[in-house]
Amino acid sequence: MWRPLAVVGLVLLAGCSGFLGTDAGGPDRTVTPAPLPETPTDRPVELPRANGSVDLQRVLVRHDTALAGRNFHRRVVREGPRNTRDVWVDRDADIVRVRRTLGPVADDAVVADGTLYRSVSDDPNRDYFTTPSDGSVPYVSTLSGVTLLRVFLTDYDYERVGTVTRNDRTLAVLSTNDTDVPITAGDPDQTVAVRSRVYVDRGGVVRYVDHYERDSDGTNRTVQMRVTTGTDRIAVPWWLADVDIYAG
Repeated sequence: MWRPLAVVGLVLLAGCSGFLGTDAGGPDRTVTPAPLPETPTDRPVELPRANGSVDLQRVLVRHDTALAGRNFHRRVVREGPRNTRDVWVDRDADIVRVRRTLGPVADDAVVADGTLYRSVSDDPNRDYFTTPSDGSVPYVSTLSGVTLLRVFLTDYDYERVGTVTRNDRTLAVLSTNDTDVPITAGDPDQTVAVRSRVYVDRGGVVRYVDHYERDSDGTNRTVQMRVTTGTDRIAVPWWLADVDIYAG
């Protein structure tokens, strides 16, 4: 797909607030994230650059590396069609949980102590089934979300447009804004509008993403992501209450 673009070097940091809020509620509750306050700051966050723009590929590699040894919760909300992914990682206990929703359907899985537990919604006689873990995790291609970010972000050039403080953490703000792009004949799926902001902390973690695309056929796609680090224990889902996943 050919995606021409025009990068706008300035965007209003206070506008386009996005959908990046705290994930609250129970395991099966979907919450619409709320905007987070932004406070300007002069403290810099170093970012890799190439060919005059932010090197987003290296930004994503740093993100993946930074999360490789940390406990975290990553939440992604996608619309068009709307679906969510929640990933909880406890590196210390070697436990991972992934919850996927698509409309009213929810799938949940936990990997712990060499066993994969999957929730069951269509069998009244049991709440889950188990299989030996092969080291992979269902419902997501990568724990850090780097594969998803590459799919949506790396076709565009991002510029650093400012630095903000959110929740006492300094973040570099990267942005691209591509609108009113001429439609090329023979490319019915061409993306004709993009608005995207990426927030990166000092340690290289991509903390927030607020990304919007519109195709020439009118299809809209949005991706919002939030990453929270320093989480303690993974909340055991109700359907796995009879298993002490932290016993090992």
